Amino acid sequence: MSREQHVLVDQTRPTGWRGWIYRTAVNLAAAMGRVLFLWNVEGTDNIPREGGTLIVANHPSFLEPPSLVCIMIYFADRDISIMAWHKLFRIPVVRFFTKVYKAYPVNRENPGRGPYQTLVHILKNGGAAGVFPEGSRSEGRLMGPWKPGALRAAFTAKATILPITFVTAGEFWPRSSWRPRFFRKHHIKVHEALTHEQYMAQKPADVRDKDYQEQLAEHIRTIVNQPILDRLGEGEARMLAAEAAGDGVTRAEQAPEHTREARYAAAQTRLSA
Repeated sequence: MSREQHVLVDQTRPTGWRGWIYRTAVNLAAAMGRVLFLWNVEGTDNIPREGGTLIVANHPSFLEPPSLVCIMIYFADRDISIMAWHKLFRIPVVRFFTKVYKAYPVNRENPGRGPYQTLVHILKNGGAAGVFPEGSRSEGRLMGPWKPGALRAAFTAKATILPITFVTAGEFWPRSSWRPRFFRKHHIKVHEALTHEQYMAQKPADVRDKDYQEQLAEHIRTIVNQPILDRLGEGEARMLAAEAAGDGVTRAEQAPEHTREARYAAAQTRLSA
């Protein structure tokens, strides 16, 4: 696919044996989410059941793309298209699943306009598409800065915007770990959707569309980050309560500097013994 070509993603639900695999894989993934990751998906009623919808989510681990597809199909019976690395479409088995679940290819090093045109086509035809506007996995717990023009397709297609937060994904699968930590609650929050009429009604008359897109992007990033900030605040509150009760380690004791000093002192003690 050239940089300027877009892919026509088939929005019809697969039938026959492909349909059986499609539904079985979703049910299996949902079962794994509930058992291994203790899924707690909040706000599924907020998912629009029809109309062009752009889902915007944070991306702290490798699980968000398949989780997003599974959540949309399992809880809302709605397909969703997500950009996928173009080299995945060359792997036979993986290629089958990327096509069945309506993914479309993007060359990360040289994307061109093709993926954007595909995204607009999906939204204009009433489909749902998911984007991770940071462009790659999050560097920290919070959603970082977005790539420029992340919401342009939604404005062009007059699509609804649906923010979703993977609240605890950064805890059970940190960026530094090669595998997830199972049996830890995975909290996912689906926020209220913003229709085109709603977010355009807030646009100041003297602000250009491009500038307003950046303002709206920052607003949505704040919405996505808020549940994570709330959880971090809960952790801080628990730590302060433990300090006050005298039955927990202090923040100073948890600092990296203290940990390194403790390990160094223990090593010195063993050497001198």
